[in-house]
Amino acid sequence: MKDLLALFCAGGFLLLPLMVLVLRAFYPRWMPWWVVWLVTVGVGWALALVSAMLREGPDTGAGHVGALFFGWALALLWFLPWWLVYGAVHLFRRRKGRPPGHEDGPLEKTGDR
Repeated sequence: MKDLLALFCAGGFLLLPLMVLVLRAFYPRWMPWWVVWLVTVGVGWALALVSAMLREGPDTGAGHVGALFFGWALALLWFLPWWLVYGAVHLFRRRKGRPPGHEDGPLEKTGDR
């Protein structure tokens, strides 16, 4: 049972950035960036700690100590690639919504001078 719960915690840790960024994409006013970072780091740290504590056995040492002190950094490092993908998708969607030739700013007036 402990192994199954540890597996669910690890899966939740891996899917957390994706779920938070999907919520951010659909509800940006409800999920500002400070909430995204706080939820990702806080919940990710808790999931990493619980997973490490559940996998710990009598002969495996104190693996949860690393998760206790550096689980937040692991959650932050796991969030960064997802954040870059989110930014690339967001930029692509913004550029796709503009008419051709309008990527750099307003339309320049053409015609006789």
